[in-house]
Amino acid sequence: MSDVTVRLDAVSKSYRLHRGWYGSLRTEVASWIRRLRGADGADEMFWALRDVSFEIERGDVVGLIGSNGAGKSTLLKVLSRVTTPTSGSYTTSGRVGALIEVGAGFHPELTGRDNIYLNGAILGMRRREIDAKFERIVSFAEIERFIDTPIKYYSSGMQVRLGFSVAAHVDPEILLVDEVLAVGDVAFQTKCLNKLAELTEQEKTIVLVSHNMASIVQHSRKVLWLQAGRLQAFGDPEAVVEQYLRSMREQLTTEDPRDVVSKAMTDSDRSIRIDSVSLCTPDGGVPAAFRSDEAACVDIAYTIVRPVPNPVFEVTISDAQGYFLGGVTTRFDGIEIDTSNGSGRLRLTLRPLIFLKGDYAINVHVRDVHIQRYHDSRNRAAVLVVEGPSIASREVSGHINYPHKWEVL
Repeated sequence: MSDVTVRLDAVSKSYRLHRGWYGSLRTEVASWIRRLRGADGADEMFWALRDVSFEIERGDVVGLIGSNGAGKSTLLKVLSRVTTPTSGSYTTSGRVGALIEVGAGFHPELTGRDNIYLNGAILGMRRREIDAKFERIVSFAEIERFIDTPIKYYSSGMQVRLGFSVAAHVDPEILLVDEVLAVGDVAFQTKCLNKLAELTEQEKTIVLVSHNMASIVQHSRKVLWLQAGRLQAFGDPEAVVEQYLRSMREQLTTEDPRDVVSKAMTDSDRSIRIDSVSLCTPDGGVPAAFRSDEAACVDIAYTIVRPVPNPVFEVTISDAQGYFLGGVTTRFDGIEIDTSNGSGRLRLTLRPLIFLKGDYAINVHVRDVHIQRYHDSRNRAAVLVVEGPSIASREVSGHINYPHKWEVL
């Protein structure tokens, strides 16, 4: 029989979306009475989780994925007993250590020293146990100089380091870690990942939330995908992440990219208008998808509304979740744009494509050469579909396949 440490059975969690003050005490009381009688009130119910059921076995490292608002943080709060489910039941076996948001469990007026004892007590540690681990907690968090400084003066990174250190040293049977680790610097992230590996070797159960799919695949034994509060898939990391990425690609290509114009720009704001952005091969072909390692061209057609001195065209690329992956500008390559003509065209050639399999948003901006003023902006002006190796694999890391060659010397 398997050793189950986390079990959820049809767990749902709802929140009431309050629509604010209705104007008088009488209307507020009337609304409150209607709710007591079970009648529909003015407030709307939002279901953060709906009928979520799964089991996690001892020693599993589970990656928890999903878009913003999918219910990931709510699920962690249920597991850590910060909130209770509206319906359904759940059980956890053993002590739970949780780092679910910056500063959670800390009192801003207390010092780092006092907060270690406070947070440790909240997580179930006795004072004698905290005394024995105190120096290790402080050393791991790298806050020796500030241990007697009130937490309210700590940076977000310092709070994350201290929170993770306490949670990791509580000797948890179950460790819950949210995206907050992204706040720390690279060196501390490495230290955290090594600590997670150490806990994994001790057969601790770890639930890790991240939007970095490469990291999820690399560090998880199973992946749980939530979408709109419902469980979409749970199982093999590469298979579930591939399903998730496919879903994100479908969402990205649902809307016609030609209609996606930045709402922050009005016609009066535009000195230059981006008319169209299209993708093609260097010979003019328009394939449904581009191969990694081959070339792709971004063609930009524009109209000069008002002449401006040497505008800068910028093309940036984002993944399906909107995370910035880099970009290039005409200024970097010394390209000058003549705005005396009424219109023009530009072509950017990406050769070779270094992106792994996926759909990528092409964003085009035109800005002033001297200051950060935009003449026009088109987010998701086109969608670049790339075929090739997938990021849902332990053989690669991230979205980029850098041109490279290995040699044993």
